[in-house]
Amino acid sequence: MRAKLVGNASAAAAIREAGLFDADFYRREYPAAVAGGADPLKHYLSSGWKLGLEPSAKFSMRAYSGKNPDVRGATLNPLIHWVEFGRREMRELPTSPEPDYAWMERDRPYPLPDDVIQYELVAGHAYFAGAGFDFGQREAGNGVAEAVKAMAARVPAFTVDLSTPKVSIIIPVYGQAHFALNCLDSLARLQSRYSIEVIVADDASPASSQTEALGGIPWIRYERRAANGGFLECCNWAVAQARGEFVVLLNSDTRVAAGWLDELVAAFDLFPKAGMVGSKLFNADGTLQEAGGIFWRDGSAHNYGRNADPNLPQYCFARQADFISGASIAVRKTVWNELGGFDPEYKPAYCEDADLAFRLRRAGYEVWFVPTSRAVHYEGITHGRDTTKGIKAYQVTNLQKLAKRFSAELTEHPIPGSSSMRAACWRSKRNILIVDALTPTPDQDSGSIVTNEVMSAYRQAGFGESFFPEHSPYWSKKYTAALQRRGVCCYYKPFFESVEQVLDVDNAFDYALLYRYNVAHPIYRSLRAKAPATRVLFANVDLHYLRETRAAETANDMQALFAAQLTKKKELEMFAHADASFIHTQFEQEVIQKALPLPLDNLVVLPWIAEVYRETPGFSARADVMFLGNFPHTPNVDSVLFFVKSIWPELLPSLPPHAKLLVVGNKPPAEVLALASDRVIVTGFVEELEPYFQASRVFVAPLRYGAGIKGKLVTALAHGVPSVATNIAAEGIAHAQDEHLSIADDPLQFASEVLRIYGDESAWNCMREAGLRYVEDNYSRAATSKICLHALNVADKTWLARQELQCQRSLEKIMRENGLLDAARTD
Repeated sequence: MRAKLVGNASAAAAIREAGLFDADFYRREYPAAVAGGADPLKHYLSSGWKLGLEPSAKFSMRAYSGKNPDVRGATLNPLIHWVEFGRREMRELPTSPEPDYAWMERDRPYPLPDDVIQYELVAGHAYFAGAGFDFGQREAGNGVAEAVKAMAARVPAFTVDLSTPKVSIIIPVYGQAHFALNCLDSLARLQSRYSIEVIVADDASPASSQTEALGGIPWIRYERRAANGGFLECCNWAVAQARGEFVVLLNSDTRVAAGWLDELVAAFDLFPKAGMVGSKLFNADGTLQEAGGIFWRDGSAHNYGRNADPNLPQYCFARQADFISGASIAVRKTVWNELGGFDPEYKPAYCEDADLAFRLRRAGYEVWFVPTSRAVHYEGITHGRDTTKGIKAYQVTNLQKLAKRFSAELTEHPIPGSSSMRAACWRSKRNILIVDALTPTPDQDSGSIVTNEVMSAYRQAGFGESFFPEHSPYWSKKYTAALQRRGVCCYYKPFFESVEQVLDVDNAFDYALLYRYNVAHPIYRSLRAKAPATRVLFANVDLHYLRETRAAETANDMQALFAAQLTKKKELEMFAHADASFIHTQFEQEVIQKALPLPLDNLVVLPWIAEVYRETPGFSARADVMFLGNFPHTPNVDSVLFFVKSIWPELLPSLPPHAKLLVVGNKPPAEVLALASDRVIVTGFVEELEPYFQASRVFVAPLRYGAGIKGKLVTALAHGVPSVATNIAAEGIAHAQDEHLSIADDPLQFASEVLRIYGDESAWNCMREAGLRYVEDNYSRAATSKICLHALNVADKTWLARQELQCQRSLEKIMRENGLLDAARTD
């Protein structure tokens, strides 16, 4: 640091002046730390900060440490650092780790998926220290009564419902009250959209363990068995008493991270066939404990990813697993009852969770690993790790029982010694690599919506999917995680910085879908070299060179016209290279075929994809005119500026005074923001488009240049908003005589059409219905799925034909070099 930190006395004065230490908060959160009347601030300054204890609700030292690796690396008191240096350096004053839970490193100033676990590890140490417990002790010792009293006074962040909860969280307990309290501490902080009952199921723990004291916590159900029966029997007994629709079994020696429960429950909606889902488990040092389990063909088991870096992409996406550790699993109670719970054959413990997974599959269900549900598991606390003695010995004998019971199923499993990365995903018989410039942002641009739909179509067809964002290979909590929770393996820094690095680790892709020529063209040859059997599909989104040419002609920019010609060369080369190409309109197909020396027979027309919204407000409930566009795309900027300058003034005298122009779209530049007035609303990015569509009577798409199908128009028609568009905007969607869209290029004619539709309820209703029917007939998900699969067949056929041709040419060359070809012809 640039200056030495002040001493404790000066620090105490500075902290008091800043108002960032709360003695009452400190006593309440960490009663053992200030037992005997110790001064809270002195304790914090001498040792509390080293233990991860928070000073107040106004300053999170954990978040400050997480976001400032220089402070963490220098082992400095975060609060003192902020008071002395951080505020002068304009560093953020964090009150909570939420919402991003970033844990930066000096060489990694960007987030990764499991940063949140670092916070949970610190919180666990802080709880033990604040309650006076010791991680190294198998039993709690002194302090249980005081810790239970403090826990009883807590108000959980979730909704407690002990009568009709949505979720029952069951924590089996046998002694070790301090670990159970640590688990409850993490649950008390857990926010959830679901109502919850927490059942602590005590398997007749010895009185000396003090677990009966847990019954004094009013926001849990403490249930004690009359006699000890072991883990398996305790779980079955507790589930029988659970009242929730979902049952979650959670080991007492765990801590759960933010989002743990909601991610588990949401997985049942994402994967309708799921019978059981389970969390990603972490060791006490933050390394990976398990990302779902693998059973090899010989009946041996493997905790996938054990002790590895949990942020590696292969451990961060949802997938079907052979088994999930019972330390944190969720099951619908109806399904649990259908299967009869854990099989008593495995009493007292071990392999009951794996057996349930196999039986669920026999019954037609699936078992899913959910990496966005995270828990620290202090493994071995209950039964140790020695498999030669005690209850842990049952792990060996029960594994043998399971292998014998499911020997038929195991014949389909991977053989021992094969790649664990592929073995973990062996149920995906075919695999596809998808490469785009950026990670899809479906709430910001319509192209991302289509990309998501195409990816969904391949996943539903059984494909394992991998994704790499070539121009920005960073993990995003919002967008990358959305793909990961749906089962897409996403590659990102610092592990992967190029497609070539991805292919060095895994090149066993059946197909590669490359988006946009400026992504596909630079990586094409590397892809062919590293994965020669991979069939290449190309999706260009629109014809970039056509859009660039039109823009150059509109602006009379000769230099831009030259650049467009270079784009044309690269773009058409990719269409010629690819084994199959997606295009969105028949118009594009005709343009491409005319530009090539010979027409291609592997172009596949993939229309836009949209969901129809019929239950929306009628004519009289709407008043506004709407424009929609992603403004980093320059044709949208030109379009709205042109509309406001040349068309909007013609509309204003005839529109009611409360009617407004809604300019909706991501990242509007300064010139668009400057359009805002009492009649022109520039929204910027919005989370939901529906309210804006529902308020609008007419949608406008006055594009002067561009190419490809205009997703904004399809989206407007799908929302039942009659629309007026220029010919360029209408390309591939409508012709002048069609009923579902009005087309005009001249500004006065465009304004006249807007006013005609705006003022004629009968015409408006007719156009609305025609638009909805058009979308239903042409842009359904079912039709899209068929086209996506058809494209694979086209690619297979093209690849085989080209390979045969290359083979023949290679053989001819060899035979000619050896003098055989000419001799054969002479004979």
